[in-house]
Amino acid sequence: MSILYLLSSLGVINGLLIGVFLVFRSQNKISNGYLGGLLLALSLRIGKSVFYYFEDNVDLLILQIGLSACTFIGPFFYLYTKATYHHYRKINTKDVILLSILFLSVLTVGLVYPYRTSPAIWNGYIVYAIYTVWAVFTLPGLYYVAKILGSALLKPSTMSRLQQHLAILTIAMLFINLTYQMALYGLFTYLWGALIFSFTLYLMLGRMLLSGKFFTSKSADQPIKDAYIKLDELNLLMHTQKPYVNQKLKLDDLATMAGLSKHSLSKLLNEEYKHGFAHYVKEFRVLEAKQLIQTRNELSLEGIGFEAGFSSKSSFFDAFKKITNSTPSEYRKTQQMLV
Repeated sequence: MSILYLLSSLGVINGLLIGVFLVFRSQNKISNGYLGGLLLALSLRIGKSVFYYFEDNVDLLILQIGLSACTFIGPFFYLYTKATYHHYRKINTKDVILLSILFLSVLTVGLVYPYRTSPAIWNGYIVYAIYTVWAVFTLPGLYYVAKILGSALLKPSTMSRLQQHLAILTIAMLFINLTYQMALYGLFTYLWGALIFSFTLYLMLGRMLLSGKFFTSKSADQPIKDAYIKLDELNLLMHTQKPYVNQKLKLDDLATMAGLSKHSLSKLLNEEYKHGFAHYVKEFRVLEAKQLIQTRNELSLEGIGFEAGFSSKSSFFDAFKKITNSTPSEYRKTQQMLV
C-alpha cells in the first residue's frame, strides 16, 4: 500500500509543479498554458482521490476542491487540443468566456452548497453534473486529436514526437475518464486513475529525456532553444494546414505561419532537419502526391503534381524520383497491384 501511495502522491506533486510551470511559462504558446491547466486540474482531482483512498478522516473541503477541479479536466483537454491544432499565438476570447463561466459556476455552487454541510447534494446531482461536463468536452477534444494525428492514426510509426505525446496523453485521458466514470457505480477504484496519471506523466518525461536532445553540446553559434520541439510543431502545422500545396510558398510565408523569424526558420531547417527549406517543402509535397495517387484515380499524374503544390511536371517527377527512388508512374502501378 505504501508503494501505491508513493507513486500516486509523486504523480500528483509533479503534475502540480509542471502544471504551474506551463501556465506561467513566459512563452507566446497558448497551448502550453492550456496543457498546464489540464495537468493542474487532473492533479487536484487525483490528489483528492489519493487522500480519500488512503486517509480515514479527510476534510470535506479537500473533497470539494478535488471535485471542483474535475470540472475543468474536459474543457482544458478540449482547449489544449484546439489550440494545438490551430497554433494559437494569443488567447481566444471565447475560451476566456468559457473558463470564466465554469469558474463562476463552480464558485457559486461551492458557496451555496459547501461539501461540509451538503455532502448528499455533492455526491448526487453535483458529481454527475461534473462528470457530464468532463465527458461532453472530451468529445470535441478527441475531434481535434483525430485532426492532428490524421493519417498517422493508421501508421503510428510516422508520428512526430509531438503527435506521439498527444496520442499518449489522449489514451491516458480516456482511461482516467473511464475509471472515474465507472467508479461512480463501484466498478473501479479511484486509485486506478491516480496510477494511470502518474505512469503517463513519467512516461512522457522519460521519453523527452531519452530523446537525447537535452544533452546536445552548445556550439559557438548559439542553437535554437527547443529546436526539436519547434520542428515537431512545424511538422504538425505542415500536416494539418498543408501550406505546401501553395505553389508560391516562400520561406517568409512559412515563417509567419509558424510564428518564427525568417532567420530562425532557415536555421531550424538547416540544422535540425539538415536539408533546408526547399527539400523540406518538396518532401511534404511528395508525401501529398503519394496520398493523392492512392486516393484520386481520376487525376492524371501531372494533375496530382499540381494538386500537391509542384509548379511543373518536371519538378514533380524529379522530386518524386529523388525522394522515393521511383517515378510517379511506377509508384501508381505498384499501388494498383496492391488493390
